[in-house]
Amino acid sequence: MNGASSILWYKQEAANWFEALPIGNGRFGGMVYGRAGRERIALNEDTLWSGEPKDTIRYDAQRYLSSVREMIFSKRYEEAEETIEQHMEGQEIASYLPLADLELIFDDQSDISEYRRELDLDNGVVRVQYLSKGARCTREIFVSAVDQVMAIRLHNDNKTSFTAVLNSALQYSVSKADSNRIRLSGRCPYHVLPNTVRSADPLTYADGKGIGFELQLQAAIEKGKVEVSGGRIRVSGSGTIVLLLSAATSYNGFEHDPAVRGNDSGRLCEAWLAHAERLGYDRLKERHLHDYKGLFGRTTLELGGSEDMSATPTDERILAVKDGADDPGLAALLFQFGKYLLMSSSRPGTQPANLQGIWNDKTQPPWCSSWTANINVQMNYWPAEVSNLAECHQPLFDLIEGLRITGRKVASIHYGCRGWTAHHNIDLWRTATPVDGSPSWAFWPMAGAWLCQHLWEHYAYNQDIEFLRQAYPAMKEAALFCLDWLVEASDGSWVTCPSTSPENVFVTDDGQQSSVTYAATMDMVLIRNLFGQCIEASRLLQRDRAFHDQLEETLKRLPPFRIGKYGQLQEWNEDYEELEPGHRHIAHLVALHPLDLITLDDHPELAEACRTTLERRLDHGGAHTGWSCAWTVSFWARLGEAGKAYRFLNDLLSGLHSNMMNAHRHPKVKMDIFQIDGNFAGMSGITEMLLQSHGGKVRLLPALPPKWSQGSVKGIRARGGFEIDLEWVEGQLIRALIRSTAGRKCYLVTSQPVQVLYEGKTIHLDLKDPLHNTFETTAGCCYEVVPFQVGMERNVGLTQCQGGN
Repeated sequence: MNGASSILWYKQEAANWFEALPIGNGRFGGMVYGRAGRERIALNEDTLWSGEPKDTIRYDAQRYLSSVREMIFSKRYEEAEETIEQHMEGQEIASYLPLADLELIFDDQSDISEYRRELDLDNGVVRVQYLSKGARCTREIFVSAVDQVMAIRLHNDNKTSFTAVLNSALQYSVSKADSNRIRLSGRCPYHVLPNTVRSADPLTYADGKGIGFELQLQAAIEKGKVEVSGGRIRVSGSGTIVLLLSAATSYNGFEHDPAVRGNDSGRLCEAWLAHAERLGYDRLKERHLHDYKGLFGRTTLELGGSEDMSATPTDERILAVKDGADDPGLAALLFQFGKYLLMSSSRPGTQPANLQGIWNDKTQPPWCSSWTANINVQMNYWPAEVSNLAECHQPLFDLIEGLRITGRKVASIHYGCRGWTAHHNIDLWRTATPVDGSPSWAFWPMAGAWLCQHLWEHYAYNQDIEFLRQAYPAMKEAALFCLDWLVEASDGSWVTCPSTSPENVFVTDDGQQSSVTYAATMDMVLIRNLFGQCIEASRLLQRDRAFHDQLEETLKRLPPFRIGKYGQLQEWNEDYEELEPGHRHIAHLVALHPLDLITLDDHPELAEACRTTLERRLDHGGAHTGWSCAWTVSFWARLGEAGKAYRFLNDLLSGLHSNMMNAHRHPKVKMDIFQIDGNFAGMSGITEMLLQSHGGKVRLLPALPPKWSQGSVKGIRARGGFEIDLEWVEGQLIRALIRSTAGRKCYLVTSQPVQVLYEGKTIHLDLKDPLHNTFETTAGCCYEVVPFQVGMERNVGLTQCQGGN
């Protein structure tokens, strides 16, 4: 990949947090402002949350379940909704909090010229450079996942002096730790009011409660001196200056009180700094690059078709797209940036990426910066497998394991069900209960079924039977909850009741406005999907035959998809009118993407209903938020609508903050917001335009926009255990390489005749006969796909297996 195209760069300092550049190692990170005279790095650590383990169970909730169901089946929807809100919901969740700020206050930085600030995605490094009074000043910043420190290297051609200061928006103190080191120690509030609640004092502290935290900053200079006094580090001299920063909290798992059985955050910081100091900056950077590039370099993407804009600052490119320019390279940059964000906010052993990844500067973050499980946290991980970053998926699997513990109690006490469940808002303490608020979003016990899709996806891409064996218990327990949650409707079908379609409201013929009904389409889709995957897992693992048979029998009695009066896929079991036809959620189309219960090939009538649903939503102003717009890209790609997918991808690009982080513009929230799900869903949408592998078929270039007339992608993955490279010119595939990692049969779909070459043999695929579009593969072997023309003979296949390319 062209190096310039994988760099975000700017000609000016960041004026605010939405212009700063993110760095992170999965656990610890920050936003770098790149200011010449007063540098600021806003710091975060992924276990810094309010609260402590607590019981949020509503012990009387089950008493009201039968009466609520009776109300719903009697069409007293508003009454049912009011009862749920009063008697069946729980408490507010905890909030993710900002850690601290590091500021470098320079004595004399004036006459600034030739300024440049950049994020080098290929190397995971932020750089700042400029001239001050003619002297070259440079900074280089990265966060090591290997060695768990932030490293900052500064160099000035002339003498320099500055003061390093640590401060926090939370309760804290700063003190001298050594002759060249300071520490900031603090404690999180016990409770934080949600950002929707306005208060002069939204943070509540309690003595002896809450998560403790510590930061330690250490300085070394090549020629000069380092002094510590008053909780500040004073550095003066010339040459190279290295700052090392470590951070930790007392969090010790969601079941342990961090104030009583917490980790020693100070000792962790000291150990990491001591190790980093022994290594030295050059070795730290070498180890960082080896680790980082080993993940980031697995995939590359080049998109051509217009002028190369990489020589234009990133913020100017975003504005140009907003004004109607075409910039395929900016889409490629969004893909690369998405990989960077996922690696920087989700690594094995860390917390999963939350609503903002790991980056947050507010003590009352939007929606608590939680894991919102009715769509947003799932979006965060849609690109993990296809972009060849399967390791980054692991923190979500760990979250599921924690929710199995807390969610069993909720399933049993709230609903009298087996298995485990969770609702739409989840925090560090693995809260699985519904929170307090409108049932349209607070009451949604389908998160378990939704999250288990990710366990299956990991298996689908990797074909690792041992992973499936480990994941199966969580899937089975989620399915057991669903079996018990289903009730029999008057027509004999099994339905969920009460049921909501996330955050949407319907209007009945008699004028009732409610979100609560029975058998919302998304519920039934998720249950149908989970049951089908459990059946297949049971077959593959050769276990639980009785459970397998029970799921098959239940599937026969789930209500079918229904097409409504407008020709749309119904969102609810009955054909209600929508209170907000342009609602940002399009939850029922989950069957189209990311699931495959509705496909163009197998369900053309339902696919057409999905198309109508999309058009109605968009005609009424839908997809107006970043993540919703990004999801729309994938919907259109699944429908084979390249032009429409491209249009909404451009809408997403034009609405980004200048640092390329997704802007969430909710009509009811009058503030700038960042939600990382739009970045990840946009990245996923790009892959859906280039490669699809749902429904047992591998589709090459299924929704390639004309504006991407030429390009290549390397290293992306397909379900079934395939790694794929693609090259195309003038919109036509010229070459693909398919590497088989599991030795599965490949069912290939292309828009042009192709032949497959391998080991000196040639297979001609008959596009008119799908039964002849398949070929057997051998694990470790590579298969070349090239265009086929009548009379063409080419038997020069690849002969090397085990990594040959």
